[in-house]
Amino acid sequence: MGRRKRQVAFRLAALGISCALTLVLGEGLIRVYVWARGWTPNCYAADLDLYQPHPTRGSEVRPGFRLRSGVFRIAVNRWGLRGPDISRTKSAGVTRIAVLGGSSVFGYFVSDGEEAARLLERSLDTPDREVQVLNAGVPGYNLFQTCDRFEERIVPLAPDIVVLYLGWNDLPYICSEDPRQLRHRIRPIAPDYERHLGRSTLYGFVKYRLWGVSPPALLPRRVGQAIPTVAGRRCFRENLDKLAAAIRGSGAKMLVSAQCIAAREDVSPELQRQLHGDNQQRAARIGSRLTDLGSLLRETLETFARDHRAPFVDLNRTITADETMLRDYVHLTAVGERQLAACWAVELEALLRSRTTEAGEASVP
Repeated sequence: MGRRKRQVAFRLAALGISCALTLVLGEGLIRVYVWARGWTPNCYAADLDLYQPHPTRGSEVRPGFRLRSGVFRIAVNRWGLRGPDISRTKSAGVTRIAVLGGSSVFGYFVSDGEEAARLLERSLDTPDREVQVLNAGVPGYNLFQTCDRFEERIVPLAPDIVVLYLGWNDLPYICSEDPRQLRHRIRPIAPDYERHLGRSTLYGFVKYRLWGVSPPALLPRRVGQAIPTVAGRRCFRENLDKLAAAIRGSGAKMLVSAQCIAAREDVSPELQRQLHGDNQQRAARIGSRLTDLGSLLRETLETFARDHRAPFVDLNRTITADETMLRDYVHLTAVGERQLAACWAVELEALLRSRTTEAGEASVP
């Protein structure tokens, strides 16, 4: 090798080593900063760590996930449920309530302890009655995925009561001529290489804090043309019936609740401005279409509950559609989460009392 080539190779090697040392130093410095703040290393790229691939559902929440940041505290237990760890075997005298749905069940904009499932547990758990509430919400999941996950993950945990709080994520296939083609319409999961890169705090900081990311899509695509189809509506009801059969087969009782959403006529002006800005024409066009879709979801869920003789609660009648309750079309604020838990508690008290009565009658010889 000539002298000139050796010089070039030396300079390239020095440059590579310098870059590597700079990256290592940067990673070390930012990890020290994150550690000093009491945050977890994944604080800037939590979504890369929260999800893992699943062979049939596309993705699922990663068991054991932990997040501490300047905004949120989130812990996922070994069963892939948000909340404290529980044993697989239910102790005698314990009542388990599973809440099924998407990100609005998971608690998209609140920290641990502020999500409705955990607040509900505190409300129902008394010295005379031990209640565990399983937060089985997975952001982005529709009924195809929820049914599959219920049988795989939730049934083995022996729930006594199952609460349904879902429907919004099913709108894409409800408005499709071929709904089963969208059975695993999922939030995109990052490829393997990016999830590995996400273990670097520096990578997460540069990409997600400095560059920024797009907010999640909370509306069905092309909502202006989102018209429910006969096939889509039929598929939605079939999925509900399939889930009801699985719940019945597990021996649990069911409570059906319509989600509190901003797809209704009484949305406050301030929330409308948050959702649409000052574009009144867009607000009117999208608002009208969403109101129709929201009515369809509520009516279908109410009919479904009546057909299966399950209690039904429409949260749109008790939770106002304003900026104090909703952060966007479907995700509740901390105040909204408290209101949701309180509404569920009222309905569930009756189910718990009836369950206690039935248990007492069964014990009488």
